[in-house]
Amino acid sequence: MENLRPGDPTQVGDYRLLRRLGAGGMGRVFLGRSQRGRTVAVKLVHAQLAYDAEFRRRFRAEVAAARQVGGEWTAPVLDADTEADTPWVATGYVAGPTLHEAVTEMGGPLPERSVWHLASGLARALQSIHGCGLVHRDLKPSNVMLTVNGPRVIDFGVARAAEASVLTRTGAMVGSPGYMSPEQILGSEITGMSDVFSLGLVLVFAATGRQAFGAPDSGAHAVMLRVTEDEPDLEGISEPLAEFVRRCLAKQPEQRIQLSEIVATAEAATADGSSDAWLPGALTAELGRHAATLLDLEEAPPPTQVDNPAGRVGDDVHALPTMLGGRVPPPPPGTPTPVPMPPVPTPAPTPTPTPMPPMPTPRTTVTTPPMPPVPGGFQPGGRSTSRVGPVLLTFAAIVVFAIVLAVVVPGLGGKEDRANSGASGDASSAKSPKASPADYKGKWTGNIRESDGSLYSVQVNYKGGEIGDQVATVEYPSLACSGRWVLTMDTGHSVQVREEITKESDPFNCVDEVDLILTPSGDGSLRYEVTSVEDTGTLRRSK
Repeated sequence: MENLRPGDPTQVGDYRLLRRLGAGGMGRVFLGRSQRGRTVAVKLVHAQLAYDAEFRRRFRAEVAAARQVGGEWTAPVLDADTEADTPWVATGYVAGPTLHEAVTEMGGPLPERSVWHLASGLARALQSIHGCGLVHRDLKPSNVMLTVNGPRVIDFGVARAAEASVLTRTGAMVGSPGYMSPEQILGSEITGMSDVFSLGLVLVFAATGRQAFGAPDSGAHAVMLRVTEDEPDLEGISEPLAEFVRRCLAKQPEQRIQLSEIVATAEAATADGSSDAWLPGALTAELGRHAATLLDLEEAPPPTQVDNPAGRVGDDVHALPTMLGGRVPPPPPGTPTPVPMPPVPTPAPTPTPTPMPPMPTPRTTVTTPPMPPVPGGFQPGGRSTSRVGPVLLTFAAIVVFAIVLAVVVPGLGGKEDRANSGASGDASSAKSPKASPADYKGKWTGNIRESDGSLYSVQVNYKGGEIGDQVATVEYPSLACSGRWVLTMDTGHSVQVREEITKESDPFNCVDEVDLILTPSGDGSLRYEVTSVEDTGTLRRSK
């Protein structure tokens, strides 16, 4: 949780936004508060994704699926506007960490008693989901929230009716490789038993801190092959929990344990009469501190009304629709970049914005924070609120007049001024941009980690070139997309490239354009970083 950033909205619909919870390939999630004081999570999707008819269809399907599911084991949908210029959905806020965060950052694997409680809660959540005729299809640690009263299942981004044939384009695969069932990987018929397999995988992670079919950095395809062919690694899990998990992880759906039996077995395993909390003491205490923090949150400053949120409304948070390797799109064309105000409010030319695609009349009001006051009594728009205004405007006019004289009468400038003015001459006389450093050249491979711990593989052939040139080709085997890199900046110690995807099997796996930074490390590797989201990794030269 962090403070709102410049350009973040402070109001969506009837909800005042208080903090930023996270961001991902589909949009951003904020902590908000309703007019009656209820704490909510508001998901605001990327503006440019809203122009895509297929995305809108999928977002509508997600909201419709989530609306059908009720009960204490899921986060309820409270409100939504899927037809707004910037679609959004508000759900009940789950005050707690994800299972992934709890295990990797807050104390390690859960004790056996907690794992049994987790199994019971997840099975009850799946009963609610399946009872609506839906299959979740993406149950994984980052989609499981932990609360003092038990687990909660979130994210219905790839949930769909059990009898539906396809959700995305033919051949596209949705889900997370390390938590997919064999039938998902093989493209077979999907039933509720697929979620039971994923539940078993989640229990292995909770009990051991690792994935049942190997680390994701070994490559998505290798993991998926092991899911379909190998036996799970249950080392460190004692009986009878290990046998219970094996029954969840049977290769054939009809051989897996039923949800009703999961609930009965798990509740019998914890029926010791103990009144202790279901989570370890340290984790329970952390949940209490988090709840106290929510009570102390202050309201955001009064918003300034805008008719159409042209500012950036995008940047994987656990509650976002789950797409295999979803990547954050760049800001929409024409999005202004905030810059510091100068110490002297000298009027400057106003840049001409790039035209935005035509948009329908907004159905939902999105408001953004007001601009900070400008020193010297000026407010946005150049309006002065003090008597210093006329003096500054007069001074600005003198400065502009002097600049005009310097341009019209070259003799006013000294020799040094004229010697350094070559950059303003004919573009053809300018020197060529700096070439890429030679140590970037070659073939590279690596695995890139998203904010929820998911990995996707990358292969790069960097040939080098000058700014504006295509300097590399790139392929993402696990995402089934490829493209090219164009050099946009060379700082001497790192380079920035614009990635342009030219071939893809599913438009939601890879965003068409995104900016990347490559930084050499002392061991000969390259640090790979997506500028607009927490996708990072290390590239090493391929043999």
